[in-house]
Amino acid sequence: MHVHVEPIKIEELIESEPLSLKPFVKTALWALVAIGLLTFTLGFFMARPDHLWATYYVNFVFFTGLSVGGVMITAIFQIVRAQWSPPVRRIAEANVAFLPWAFLFFLISAFGAAHIFPWATAPMPGREFWMQPGFVYGRFVVLLLILFSFMIYFVSLSLRGDVALLKERASNKRRWSSWLHDRLSANWRGAEEIPDIQRRLSILAPVLVIAYALIYSLFGFEMIMSMDTLWYANMFGGFMFIGNIYIGWAFLSFTVIYFALRHKAYGETVSTNHLWDLGKLTFGFCMLWGYMFFSHFLPQWYGNLPEETQWLILRVREYPWKGLGWVTFSLCFLLPFILLLSRSLKKTPWAFATVCVLPFIGVWLEKYMLIMPQFFPEQIPLGLLELGMFLGFLGVYILSVSSFLSRFPFIPISHPLTRGSTDW
Repeated sequence: MHVHVEPIKIEELIESEPLSLKPFVKTALWALVAIGLLTFTLGFFMARPDHLWATYYVNFVFFTGLSVGGVMITAIFQIVRAQWSPPVRRIAEANVAFLPWAFLFFLISAFGAAHIFPWATAPMPGREFWMQPGFVYGRFVVLLLILFSFMIYFVSLSLRGDVALLKERASNKRRWSSWLHDRLSANWRGAEEIPDIQRRLSILAPVLVIAYALIYSLFGFEMIMSMDTLWYANMFGGFMFIGNIYIGWAFLSFTVIYFALRHKAYGETVSTNHLWDLGKLTFGFCMLWGYMFFSHFLPQWYGNLPEETQWLILRVREYPWKGLGWVTFSLCFLLPFILLLSRSLKKTPWAFATVCVLPFIGVWLEKYMLIMPQFFPEQIPLGLLELGMFLGFLGVYILSVSSFLSRFPFIPISHPLTRGSTDW
């Protein structure tokens, strides 16, 4: 990472407007949500039930992974004390706004469980007790509620000092006087509380990483891998949670570039060095994704065990899925790896933003490749159902993130790193 950190003019930022989308963009996003709802509704009458619910589940898994991956980036920033991170940290924190929706979407998936999971309609050999439908959904309601609540608390603690400081010093105090701002800053003790907040965040961040790794690995094993009653892979959980952080970096980079080009005050806090750092981290997690994929693929391939290779052969050796498998691998790894080797590309906003779209599409296709061949081994059912459902989830996700950003300062103004201090 670069050594020189551009100074941030905190007094000016206190009076700056939060980040927000243009009204016509919000209207377009609401239109996407409407398209998604219409697609889901029509799917009950025009599509196979397993196709409808599998498509829904692909998008639930992808966008939930994107949101938790983004929140985990804030924990990484806290642990490593990244001095360059203040201009990008709040955008990463904004992913927390999608988590209540993710929890709701998970609950809705229970209505389609009989069409998605074989264990929902028949006992799973060797795991009859553990994989009972009510028990599976019951424990993940609890586990996801714990993980999401932990993430929301972590981000709320990060926001507390900023909101309290703005309520004290901003000239337009009405902007920071909603019930949410009042709740976040309740019983504020003044500036002496800021070091205590940072110590608490520094203690909680590693705990959050461990909780995320454990819960999301278990989710990958039991809510995705179990779609095939024979296939298993010990590294699948790690592959899942690393992939989430990978697309978290890519989407964070894209969003930073978008707002830096459209919001003058925010753009003044983001330099080409920030893009370079984001590019290197996206590149690093691209390599880590490739490493996890190869470490996952190779032992199963040379082990040549039928319960493992039958799952792989369907996706990488047989038509029609073979071609899409190579497209997915290229978008997730080959193309980003080659393009992000360039230092100048990482510092060129439009070029870097374009590259960030590749793993975003690629990892969505990866989730599609994980789930859909189980239901359609002899055809690729990509069509209007997939497009409409994706657009609906995308609209909900971006509206959630933008709503968060429009309610809070785009820079963590109370954070010591914003003032160039690591004494906390």
